[in-house]
Amino acid sequence: MEPDRLFEEAEGLRQRALYTKALRKYRSALRGFIGKADAAGEISCHMAAADTLRMLGRYQEAMSHYGRAAELAGLMKDRVTVTDARLGTGLCLRGLGRWKEALPHIREAKKAYKRGSDPEGLAFALWAEAGALRYGGRPLESIRILKEALRINRRSGDREAEGYCLNGIGGASRAAGLKADSLKCYMEANRIFQETGDTFGRAYSFCGIGNAMRMLGRYDEALGFLRKALGLYKRIGDVVSSAYTLWSIGQTYTMLERVALSERYYGKARVLFKRTNDQRGLVYCHLGMAQCHIMRGDTGKAGREISRALEISGRYGFPLEECHARNLRTFMAGERRRTRTSCYERLGVRLSFDRVPFNIP
Repeated sequence: MEPDRLFEEAEGLRQRALYTKALRKYRSALRGFIGKADAAGEISCHMAAADTLRMLGRYQEAMSHYGRAAELAGLMKDRVTVTDARLGTGLCLRGLGRWKEALPHIREAKKAYKRGSDPEGLAFALWAEAGALRYGGRPLESIRILKEALRINRRSGDREAEGYCLNGIGGASRAAGLKADSLKCYMEANRIFQETGDTFGRAYSFCGIGNAMRMLGRYDEALGFLRKALGLYKRIGDVVSSAYTLWSIGQTYTMLERVALSERYYGKARVLFKRTNDQRGLVYCHLGMAQCHIMRGDTGKAGREISRALEISGRYGFPLEECHARNLRTFMAGERRRTRTSCYERLGVRLSFDRVPFNIP
């Protein structure tokens, strides 16, 4: 089959969120374009394969394709693709928890989109930047940037991009302790994705709604939405999002004090986070397991989990997660009044905990 036809089929599969099948087609098309010395086709395949691999959480492979696409595009003086590949690389680094390395890539792409008067590209770069800043413990700044991206997408009438911005605002709002705002944004995003039929967007919004309901103490409803999200993520083959959803289910069971179930879900999440080398996700697993050990009365094991969470948070620069770990340690030492600590205040988030389990956002 001709590579152009294979590429078109792959694009159709990707549109339907059939990422693994799409990837096989892209690779077949890539071999065909290389055989025909069709550099433009090769670039398109590298970019599409990279985007698909990123959706699957296979970040190192994705970066390899982005790098090759940028190299070929540079030879052809295709600055737009070079910029797109740089942004994709930034998103991969962000996914690995390396948000400090991600930001220069994302911000250089943002500048290029501004110079090129590309509002769609600019909005996407703003969305990417906001996510990196959230990883860096700056959820309020993340919300501000996402609202800027949202305005651009609403002006251009891009409904799906609008939905992803709302999902992002929902997540940053949850991290900042703005529970009602979080639920409102996720519900609005879900309505958009139900209209457009975007499977990944629906899963993302279901997961967000579940987490927002968890933060509001609506645990049974939370579990229903989280399970909907997990089913869609499994169908897509999205390992990264599945891992965070499994953790969220574990955290919900922690709040219900069903410790054995919590540990089971944290264990499943940890396996997937290790597979994708997601350091931030591993911190959340350590925090979750620490709470389970505290509830079981095993402070020795809890202390080791907290120490590991602090070590990773410090190394990768996750200040909000580090704050959760420090507060757990403080609580375990019996100094409950200090759990309303200044580390949350310094980050500008409305969080405080007065007993274990902490409802970690």
